[in-house]
Amino acid sequence: MKTKRNQAFTLIELLVVITIIAILASLAVPAFTMVQTQGNQMKGVNNAKQIILSLKQFSKDNNSQYPDSVPNPLSGGTAQSANDAFRFMIQEQIVTDERIFGCPAGYTPDNVIGQPPNYGNALMPGENHWAMTGGQTDTSVGNMPIVFENPVNAGWPPQWNADLAGQVKPGRTWTGGKIIIGRNDGSVSVEALSGKRGMVGPKIMPGGMDSFTQAAQNIPQRVLPVVYGNQGQGTGPNIGGAMNNGGPPSAFGNPGLPPAPGMSPAPGGFPCRLPACSPRRPRRSWWPAPLPHRPVMAWAHSPQRLC
Repeated sequence: MKTKRNQAFTLIELLVVITIIAILASLAVPAFTMVQTQGNQMKGVNNAKQIILSLKQFSKDNNSQYPDSVPNPLSGGTAQSANDAFRFMIQEQIVTDERIFGCPAGYTPDNVIGQPPNYGNALMPGENHWAMTGGQTDTSVGNMPIVFENPVNAGWPPQWNADLAGQVKPGRTWTGGKIIIGRNDGSVSVEALSGKRGMVGPKIMPGGMDSFTQAAQNIPQRVLPVVYGNQGQGTGPNIGGAMNNGGPPSAFGNPGLPPAPGMSPAPGGFPCRLPACSPRRPRRSWWPAPLPHRPVMAWAHSPQRLC
């Protein structure tokens, strides 16, 4: 007599299958993350190349000078930040899409640039990812770092914080202590820094200098800072003390700043223009006050008739 065999999986067989799936997933997730990171880095490299090409195009009409060295006819002065220098190229209509000034896993613009000729909404605080070496020209040495990812400070050589890898914060690096650097000859690459933890600078080369100081012949250069604004800043440092509040101060001052002379502080950090901030008076109600109580006259019913 034949008996039917149970076709269901045993507990051991299910555990084996689950274990194999878990092992494959643990191998696939890091590989996918690595591929995604490399793809984002390539997008950042392409953006840096487009920025350098735009700088070269600008220099052709301005005696080989880059926008940070040319007075802006709209503002009357020269650029004080990388945002100002790059916005100048938008105003000159050399760049029509501000998204090239962003980077995946970093600061990204919204491509809302406003109306000509000022394009006042272009590269607002928090919409530019790239710092720039100031005072350079199209004829500067080819290995001079000209465009690079925003550093922690505006010193020379710049420094980054490898502990912020993967975060949208000032001075962050890619995983493994790497950043994207674009040079004056048009080459752009992902380069390893001097370390993978903490504050790190460019990798030291034979002879004791790094790629930044070697290109500048050990002469400190000016770094145009990035205007961050409030988003993603957290407790990160302020680059070079540059504009960091997302715009000009309001008419009532900035939170956290000492009040102006003759103005006392009010709750929330804003100074009050009155000699002293008095408590708010109670709001007047629109409902009319009740009438005073009057006694009700009781009329007695009398059998006499009224004449």
